[in-house]
This record gives sequence, C-alpha cells and structure tokens, in this order.
Amino acid sequence: MRRTETARWKILDAILAIGVSAGAIVLLAYLLVGQRGFDIDYVSRSYPLFLEAAKLSLYATTLAYTLGMGIGFVIGWARAARSVPVAKVVRVYRIWEPEGRFPVGLVAFAGIKYIARRIADGFVEVIRGTPLFVQIVFAWSVLLVYYPRMDNLALIAGIAALTINTGGYQGEIFRAGLGTVHSGQVEAGRALGLSRWQAMRHVILPQAVRLVIPPLTNEYIGLLKASSLLVVIGIEELTRVGREQAFLSARVFEGFALVTGIYLLMTVPISKVVEHLERRFRIPGLGIQQVREAKAPV
Repeated sequence: MRRTETARWKILDAILAIGVSAGAIVLLAYLLVGQRGFDIDYVSRSYPLFLEAAKLSLYATTLAYTLGMGIGFVIGWARAARSVPVAKVVRVYRIWEPEGRFPVGLVAFAGIKYIARRIADGFVEVIRGTPLFVQIVFAWSVLLVYYPRMDNLALIAGIAALTINTGGYQGEIFRAGLGTVHSGQVEAGRALGLSRWQAMRHVILPQAVRLVIPPLTNEYIGLLKASSLLVVIGIEELTRVGREQAFLSARVFEGFALVTGIYLLMTVPISKVVEHLERRFRIPGLGIQQVREAKAPV
C-alpha cells in the first residue's frame, strides 16, 4: 500500500512539474511574441532545414565523443596507475650501489609510469584550464596554416577540437571510476592467479563501467550542446542555421524556438534512457568505500 501511494504521489508531482514548466514557457512565449503571434507556417516550412543541421551536430559530436573515449580511457588509466615513488628508487639504488649493481629494471619501469602519468596530468590540466572556444579556434588556425587546401577543413578542425576536449574530461571520469574500485579486490584477483590484464578485464572494468556511465552520458550531452561553438569557424550546424534563418526571415523567436526544441528532443531522451540503465544495472554499495575508524583503547 505504501509503495502504491508513493508511486501515485510521484506521478502527481511529475504532472504538476510538467504543468508549471509548460505554463512558464507559454507565459515567456507570450511576453516575447506579443500581439504578433507565433508563426506556425514558418515552423512547418523550415523544420526540415533545421533537422539537417541537427544531423551534422550529432555527427560531429558522436564522432568526437567516440574518439575521445579512447583517449580518455588511456589518460584515465595512466592517471589512476600507481607509479613507483622516486624515494623508493633512490633507496633501492643506495642499497645496490655498494655491490656494483644498478636497478635498471626498476628505474625503467618507474620512469615510464612516472612520465606517462605526468603527461596525462598535464594534458588534463591544459584541456580543463582553457575554454573550448579557444581550442576550436586554435585547431582551425593550425590546419588553416599548414593544410590550407584540405577538404572540409573547418569540420575536421572542429571534430579534432571536440575530440581533444572531451578526451581530457573523459580521462578524469575514467580516472575516478577506476580509482573507486577498491585495491583489495584487485589484490584478491591477483592472489587467485589473474594477470594484470585479466584483473583489469574481469575485476576492475565491470565495476568501473557501471560507475562511469552517468558522468559519461552527461559529458556527451554537454559536448552536444557545446558543439554550437563550431559556429565560430563557419560550420553549418544547428545553431548557425538557426541564427541565419531567424534573422533572414525576421522570425527570431520561431527560429530559436525550433533550435531549442530540437536540442531538447536530442538530449532529454538520452538522459532518460541512461537513468533507466543506471537503475537497472546498479549494484548496491558499489562505489562506496567503507572507512574503518580506529577504536580508542578502553
């Protein structure tokens, strides 16, 4: 009975929320349009052009996101890996040096992991510390200088900038997901005879993937909205087409209402599907680290 009543209240709350939101939108539309009215004919004539531009936005976003996922996983793995401390290398060297031996293997292993981690840290800091607008213009300028006759130069530059940008942010997401898996589980897998790759495949990744799905989806939605910045290098994506059509036809409200509606049609269903998948595959307690407090001596 309680579950049924709770479900009913949730449905009522959702209906009220939709009603309030719709009323606010209608009021805003009335204030903006005024007595002129909303031109339905313009919307019915123009929406195919807007949908074609939306396809280009989806194409650029999806391709950049997919490529960036590979970059992000490598960056996240490098940042989550434990590197051998420099003090330990020096300490081992001091122990072996009197015997005339040099820990070549340890120094090489520590050096490679240390360099890879620092490069990954620097990459993430550069991407997160600079605006996407600047990254797009920079990528476009580089290609324009070195490859001025390249076909689809602006589109390639935009996809490259989006790829590098989302790779940095996804790297931080993967780092957090990989770091959330308790080290004791990895050690237990190694104790059972699993190699490092097998422990990554059978122990770490199945848990980390469940944890990173929501933030990765938010990253895709954010990247899709950020793709509107490609307008600065002349790509005919949704925002650019909406701006041009709105001012050429003097239907500013109708044009940007179409743009807003199409963005909502692309982003809201994605977020709802991922929310369902997150609830469906959620493991209770996953990602919550238990902190043991030391008991005071009695």
